[in-house]
Amino acid sequence: MSPSPVTPDAAVPLLTARVTEHTSAGRRVLVLIDGLTGSGKSTLAGHLGAGLPGCLSLAVEELVPGWQALEEGVGRCAAALRELAGQGRATVRSWDWGRMEPGGARRLTLGRAGAAVVEGCGALAAGAQPLAGAQVIRVLVEAEDAVRHRRLRSRDPYTWDVAAWEAQERRVASAWRRDPRYGPDVVVRPVVPGPGVR
Repeated sequence: MSPSPVTPDAAVPLLTARVTEHTSAGRRVLVLIDGLTGSGKSTLAGHLGAGLPGCLSLAVEELVPGWQALEEGVGRCAAALRELAGQGRATVRSWDWGRMEPGGARRLTLGRAGAAVVEGCGALAAGAQPLAGAQVIRVLVEAEDAVRHRRLRSRDPYTWDVAAWEAQERRVASAWRRDPRYGPDVVVRPVVPGPGVR
């Protein structure tokens, strides 16, 4: 059964409280924030991370080697999550989207009572596995297609194949959609005004 959705404004204090509860008890925490492109997951992750001192941040897209390789990037993220959960450290190879070529290596360190916010398309798919050694909080951010596409048009100064990317997003999402253990603990959805409401 899917959790009742909360608004983005309500999600930040809710998630902050959950993370703080676990880190205060000495647990390592991974917050995975997923959603279709333009849904608002990066904004949510930014607000959440800003309120968690020393929080480690990772965007799945940093690990995706090009427009047709979301699944490969999710696999790289999955490996990093296993290492962070188990050992508290991982090294990832980034992708330079400006040059469209491999970027440098990035070393990630997560203390025993530390928190990491991992956001991006495929974050829940990357976390669809046992992650012993960490408390995992899974978050799905949703928005209407029209809202997402409007955001993309205003956000991106370049043209790209949104439909092809969304098809990849939906394919990788099957990794968690088919197993209720890995579904979202928190669903974030903006308030949509009803008829006559502006």
